[in-house]
Amino acid sequence: SDVCSSDLSTMIVGIAMFQTGAAQIIGRALIRWSRGNELLFLGVSCVVSGLASMFLANTALLSAFIPIIDSVCTTSGQMKRRNLTLPISCAIMFGGASTLVGCTPQLTANGLMSKMVGIEMTMWTLTGPGLCLFALFLIFALTFGYRNGKRIWNHHPEADMGVDPEKLHSTIHANYDKKKLIIMFVILGLMVLSYILALLPTAVTAMCAALLCVIFGCCSIKQIVRELHWESVVFLATCLGLAEALTSAGSGQLIGQAVSTVLGGVTSPFIIFAVLTMLTLFISQFITNSTALIIVLPVALSLCTKYGFAYMPFCVGITLAASIACCTPLAAAQITMTQVAGYEFLDYLRYGWLLSLIGYAGILVFVPLFFPLV
Repeated sequence: SDVCSSDLSTMIVGIAMFQTGAAQIIGRALIRWSRGNELLFLGVSCVVSGLASMFLANTALLSAFIPIIDSVCTTSGQMKRRNLTLPISCAIMFGGASTLVGCTPQLTANGLMSKMVGIEMTMWTLTGPGLCLFALFLIFALTFGYRNGKRIWNHHPEADMGVDPEKLHSTIHANYDKKKLIIMFVILGLMVLSYILALLPTAVTAMCAALLCVIFGCCSIKQIVRELHWESVVFLATCLGLAEALTSAGSGQLIGQAVSTVLGGVTSPFIIFAVLTMLTLFISQFITNSTALIIVLPVALSLCTKYGFAYMPFCVGITLAASIACCTPLAAAQITMTQVAGYEFLDYLRYGWLLSLIGYAGILVFVPLFFPLV
């Protein structure tokens, strides 16, 4: 399907960025700009990774950033891996929630909504409220979040992130083929331009970018097979199949009726919107965000049909709620990946609970501003 092909293609582009050295070049620039200042490095990295995650698969992007984080902490005694890894992962998560191809939940939600009500999100549907949430995250991460994080985990000893020595060496020292670097950045530029101007459908744009990476030798088939995060691809395909089965069986309507019963006589679109987004955010902390979408989004769409609410704001709000869950390492693949930095389970909860509440409040404020509920 278009959903799976978009996710797979953006992962391949991310792999090509590392193989050509484009990711390492960006990493070296971040290290140079930060001038050994941990907070400055965190701020610049969060902005760069968040914006990049709008167009690249989250897992592939974090895979490229982990060696960068490890290298800067190895060469500088002033920076700690735990102070950087989880916040940068959250930046990738919040930034990736701002476009259709940013990460898996958006693609899952779009597939669900298309199958159930025949409406689809565009590449930029999520961008308005998504960037507002990203701005809230940056304020949190560079102020209270940074200070609180150091209090939470600085008593832990530094962890070995288990980065491949070859990757670590390439991040710090290796030279690269300038021709391939130029080709890689041209492909990235054309991909983003196509997204902005809507020259091709979103899935076709991502597929063409991935194909060009292979054709011009930015990455090989062998490298793709070795580096690709296959679990995400298989999981997305499985989620969409499960969602179609649930929809065909009429379970969405049944669950929707059950939720209506629980809500009693409440017909306020804002209250129902607030309840469903909170439910999604809570469930997403304990099961993967795409699975939470499969449970809640069909209910929301059924209630929208019943009460005459607009489909799009409910889909956008629930998608964003699933995408920003970060209170446990179970919430999303990119959060799970941060365990290499040696975080304990409670570290995620102590760092992420306030961030999740801030994100939830942002959803309640910004989504209705961009998309009227009725």
